[in-house]
Parts: sequence; structure tokens; C-alpha cells
Amino acid sequence: MPNRNLLMILTILLFSASLVSAQKAYKINIQIEGLKDSLILLAHYSGDKQLVADTAFRSKENNYTFTGSVSLPEGMYFIAGSNKNKLFDFIVSGKQEFTITGKKEKLPASLGIKNSNENQIFFDYVRFLSEKQKQQLKLVELKKKFADGSDSAKVADNQILLLNEEVKRYIDGIINSNKGSFIALFLKSMQDPEIPKAPVLNNGRTDSTFTFRYYKAHFWDNIDLSDDRLVRSPFLHTKVDQYLTKLTSPAPDSLIIAIDDLFRRAGNNEATFKYLMWYLTIKYESSEIMGYDAIFVHLVDTYYKDPKMHWMNPTVKENLIKRANTLRPILIGKDAPDMILLDTTRMPVSLHKVPAEYTIIYFWDPDCSHCKKETPLLVDFYNLNKLHFNLEVYAVCMDTSWVDMKKYIHQNKTNWINVNGFYSMTPDFRDLYDVHSTPVMYLLDRNKKIIAKRVLTERMAEILSIKTKKEVIKK
Repeated sequence: MPNRNLLMILTILLFSASLVSAQKAYKINIQIEGLKDSLILLAHYSGDKQLVADTAFRSKENNYTFTGSVSLPEGMYFIAGSNKNKLFDFIVSGKQEFTITGKKEKLPASLGIKNSNENQIFFDYVRFLSEKQKQQLKLVELKKKFADGSDSAKVADNQILLLNEEVKRYIDGIINSNKGSFIALFLKSMQDPEIPKAPVLNNGRTDSTFTFRYYKAHFWDNIDLSDDRLVRSPFLHTKVDQYLTKLTSPAPDSLIIAIDDLFRRAGNNEATFKYLMWYLTIKYESSEIMGYDAIFVHLVDTYYKDPKMHWMNPTVKENLIKRANTLRPILIGKDAPDMILLDTTRMPVSLHKVPAEYTIIYFWDPDCSHCKKETPLLVDFYNLNKLHFNLEVYAVCMDTSWVDMKKYIHQNKTNWINVNGFYSMTPDFRDLYDVHSTPVMYLLDRNKKIIAKRVLTERMAEILSIKTKKEVIKK
């Protein structure tokens, strides 16, 4: 006979296992008095986006319950009504079974929580900060009534300072008492680095650049990019954008160094890597700022072979790589690809053989409305500055008609090198120079290196003026 005790133990174990499997990985109850929406949304932040994670319908008791068999990624979430307007933020961290209560007309001040200590801390923090902001606003308004530098104004300033110190002590207390929690990570990441007093230089003056340099060098001290919980917060994208647009030189080389530093700080964290890759690819692949295509090419060349890129759709990835392959040979600083095209006498003319200090490649079309405005501007500039800059124009017609081409040349008196792109001894000029619309201009130096591209006459004139001044200074 089988051992009855063993059978009983096995039965209990199987029953316990079935209970565990039946439990939900997350169960979030929302009980907001006055909220009558038939449907509400559970969403989270993702870089500069907000993504819906779940939906819940109103019950007979006017409550809403979000449930799921897979745990939610930890971070900052929010509830939105059926009109997609955000109602309030909250935290998903640790045990994901809790109840949020409140009154709709008094959100977020009325928020309460059951079974989530972190959310209790967060809601208390929101209420505390709101109250202190009101107090600060009153003090600022009070100060406006006093003359600058007066004793009363100084008293108001001192009260504002004390208020700020109180807020800082409160936040530091949360951080120090809840190490490892999301609320501690979140609040610490929002703190700017404390900047020491600027040193005095040998000439006796205070170092005026110290504050900026120190702030940039320590910008990420409180922000752990390797912790993907921060990707699901409302501020990380702002920090990344601030670092790249406010603290980094706009030169492509400087931005590339800064971007590589971001990926280094992200380490092996796939969520942060994915956020950075999507944001930076979109930002620089489609940028209209001259030279920023080099940043996109760097991203493809440096990171697209990383195993952490497995999430990207293969077709999208392949198209982006093809795009980078097109742009790589025509980046600023590269040797311009040679074109050997036929001029109006059907004679071949090599771009690389044009004898000039500077050469403008001008892609145009007889039927292009923008070309009809741009060509006269370039003609005037060329006639005035050909000798001054030792300048030549290599104008490529993007129409197969010799008749239309010659008619246009005659009407506009384009006394530069005129060639037809479709009568060629080289590969397709459109692929070589990524030209699929007109007008488009490239500026080359004496060695036919690209020094500017996709800028029109007015900007080209500025670039040439700056370039020639630098050459004079060098000489």
C-alpha cells in the first residue's frame, strides 16, 4: 500500500504550487472617489515617451484593478483617464500588490496607499514639496515689495534659503533611509552636483569657467545610467538632452565623445542601451544640422553589431546600415567622390580636375521651383567672388534633356562649368552624393575635400568668408 503520509505531503505541495501559479504577478487597485471613467490606463515613462502597460474597467463599486501574470518593470508609472489625461504618478517597486485611494478633485494631495511603503514615502514627499513650493512663492512675492538690498529683502532671502535647506534635509533623509529603493534612486538622480567655491587664479582673479567645467564633469555623479529603472522615469531624457545640447560643444567630434561616455556609463544594461540607441539614432539620422550625419554613422559603426541590438527589427536595422553606408563616403572631411560628366559640348569634365581653391557642386533641375530662386543668387555670388575666393562652380543638371538644360543655362547666364548628371562616366551621381531632390550644394577645398554640404548660397557665402579669414591668419 502506498505511504499515506507521503501522498498527503505530495497533495499539499501540488495544491500549494497551484495556488502560487494562480497568483497574479501584479495587482494594483485604484479607488479614486469621483472618478467615473469607464476605462483608465496604467502607463509608464520610457525616455521621452509614455507607454501604456495595461487598462482597467470600472467595477460596480467604482473601483479599477490592474492585474497581470508577469511582473511590471520597476519605475515611475502613472494613471491616465479615458481621455488620456494624466491623473497622478506612483511607483512600481518591490511587491506589486497594493491599493491607491484618493479623491479626484484633490489629486495628488489626497492620495493614500495600502501595502506599499515606497508609495507612502513618495506621496508624502509630493505633498511636502507642494507645501514648501507654496511657501517659497509667498516669500518671493513678499520680497518684490521691498527694495533690492534692503534689510527686509535680506530677511526674505534668508527665509527662502532656510526653506531650501529644509527641503534638502527632507530629501536627504529619504535617500539615506531607503538605500537601494527606487524612491531613493529617483530623488538622488534629481539632485544636481554640489559645486564648490571657484578657485583663484595666479592673476588674482576667480576662475570664471570653473563652475561650468565642474558641473559638467560631475553631471552624472548622482545618476546611475546602468540602472534601467531610471529609463522609466520622467526626467532621464531631460538630463540626457541637457548634457548633449547645453553642456557639450555642438561640434560632431565633441558630441561623439559625449555619446560614447553615455554608453560607457550605461554598461551592460539593455534597457538604457535601447533607449539611448533609439533616441540618438532618430535625433542624428534625421538632423538638418550640417555634419551631424557623422554622429549617426558613428552610432551604426560602433554599436549596431553589439548583441544588445537584438531588439531592433532586422529590416529597420538593415535599412539604417544602408543609410550609414551611403553617408559615410560624403561626410565632411572626406574626399568628394569624383564625377566625370559631359558638358554642353559633350566633352567629359572631371570634378577632381577643376582648378580652383574652392569648388561648389550645384545639383539643380530646370523645373525645380526652388532652383529658379536659388540659381540667380548663386550666379550673382559667383560673378562677384569668383576671383576673390578663386572659386568655381561644377553645376550638375538633373534632367536628361539637353535642350531644357541649355535653355536654362542661357536664360540664367550660368558661366561656370555646366554638366549633365545622366551622361556620365562614373556611377550614379544621385547615389554618390545622396541627392534625390534639388537644389543641393557641396563646398570643396582645393584638394576636393568636403568642407560644407547641403547649405545654399547665403550660408555658403558665410562659410567661405570664415574659411578664407582662417587661411589668412594661418599664413
